[in-house]
Amino acid sequence: MKSQLTLTTNAKEKINHKINTNLRMFINRLHSDFPPHWHNDVEIIWPKEAPYKVICGNQTYHVDIDDILMICPAVFHEIFSPTPGARIYIQADFSGIISLREIDKAFRLMSPALLIKKSTCPPDLYNKLCDYLNTIMKLYFGHASHFHMSEIPDDDSIISFTELEPYGELEIYSILIQFISLCGKNIDLFRKTDSKASVSVKNSIPLSNVCSYISEHFTQDLSLEKIAAYAGFSKYHFERIFNEYTGMTFYQYLQQMRISYAQTLLSNPELSVTDIAYQAGFASGVSFTRAFKKSTGYPPSQYRMLNEVKHPLNANPHFANFLK
Repeated sequence: MKSQLTLTTNAKEKINHKINTNLRMFINRLHSDFPPHWHNDVEIIWPKEAPYKVICGNQTYHVDIDDILMICPAVFHEIFSPTPGARIYIQADFSGIISLREIDKAFRLMSPALLIKKSTCPPDLYNKLCDYLNTIMKLYFGHASHFHMSEIPDDDSIISFTELEPYGELEIYSILIQFISLCGKNIDLFRKTDSKASVSVKNSIPLSNVCSYISEHFTQDLSLEKIAAYAGFSKYHFERIFNEYTGMTFYQYLQQMRISYAQTLLSNPELSVTDIAYQAGFASGVSFTRAFKKSTGYPPSQYRMLNEVKHPLNANPHFANFLK
């Protein structure tokens, strides 16, 4: 369903970024909401003084202070800011790196987003992830590695039209890859829910392998029978424990993978919607459009127009009512 979200008048503040880099980082002090949009950047939100509510696809994430939310590339999302307070944003264009097989695999398994709750994450793992983010901020802002909100002035013009130190972008990307790798290795821990608690340890390993297999072969003709045999279970037993493990049926999970991939392909203007349908594993353009609209609330052609990078919020006619 389309959002009825409205932006506050304070949302007109101009954000200044460094130049000659595919990275964007800023401290959002605005008390504002942002309408549905997407981009090919990985986006990390780290609330430091106030929480957020973020809707990615059809899932809602309550991001409390010190939680970390990583939104995967090409994921449709909207952001709600219930109270004032600073939040850290990191956006990084991974379009040139996603061809790495395991990077692509990690995003597909984490899609639409990965929420890391400070309250439930093992302290050593959480601290390691925070160390990565603090190091990135040190490289970007030039401040002490242990970040304090007071160290970044309200006037962020001090970083506008400046460049990172030589090889600073490369160093930041290498840290982001380590961050994503650590998240990928612990995805079962982060995704643990009550529904998964009933899946035995004996079954969790083959099911994790099944999810990895699907992420690599989802564009092919996969069936429940074939995947059950791959996992070493009967069709009916596999169907039950897969639902417990993922919170959805096998075919729902497979379709989610295909929709996620199609979202990425829609950033390429040279591909038609029909081309994208077949490349993503759908049998026809009609079935793709129907499934895509059911998943995102928009047909593929209109979804394309909501790409924030190619159609900025202040210039996109779809956002005209939000930005008055």
